Amino acid sequence: MSTAISIWGDSIMRGVIFDPVKKRYTFLRDSAVELFSRRFSVPITNHSRFGCTATRAFSPLVKSLESDGASGLILLEFGGNDCDYDWKEVSRDPLKKHQSNTPIEKFEESMRGMIRAIRAAGSRPVTMSLPPIHAERYFDAISSLAEVIPSRIMEFLHDKQVIYRRQELYSSRVCRIAEEMDVPLVDVRTKFLELDRLDDYLCMDGIHPNEKGQALIQEEFASRYRKFEE
Repeated sequence: MSTAISIWGDSIMRGVIFDPVKKRYTFLRDSAVELFSRRFSVPITNHSRFGCTATRAFSPLVKSLESDGASGLILLEFGGNDCDYDWKEVSRDPLKKHQSNTPIEKFEESMRGMIRAIRAAGSRPVTMSLPPIHAERYFDAISSLAEVIPSRIMEFLHDKQVIYRRQELYSSRVCRIAEEMDVPLVDVRTKFLELDRLDDYLCMDGIHPNEKGQALIQEEFASRYRKFEE
């Protein structure tokens, strides 16, 4: 029987996409998790939540380990919301020194703590790099928010690509943690960056992989899965 998998992450692993017609977020039926589960007939418990960060997931993960015990593989997918900002607050005072939702040091502390807790419970941790984002699209999405003035966001950023680089920093930190703690890494970021047309794999909000992007994530997981079971 295939090893049971638990997933702790955010909206990406929940299969959330942005519907350009309805102009709202919705759940993709054929998400990466659903495609993978059907392909390998593997039991998956998905704890991923929209907007979740590593710090918010830490206590629920530990409580779950204490109550449920070992559960095979446990995937950690965090960083996308951790690296983000409260854009309404930024717009109100762009000259203030704003912190990401989870400062990078706290993010690393939380990730390492979850990995140690998973191992202590007898389960095997797996990490995942972040799909790259489209800075221009995400800036437009931020600018459409109520109470957000685009010129003030630019006053804070100076360069739209700061959005991309900030997210890349958190993804790189995940990779470094995985290497230093000898944790398997599903490097989906590299698969996305190898694409000739990355735009075709991301939603119009610039941060969520679309249906093609979710399928690509599933393919990368599938290519690594058997090694995890060895």
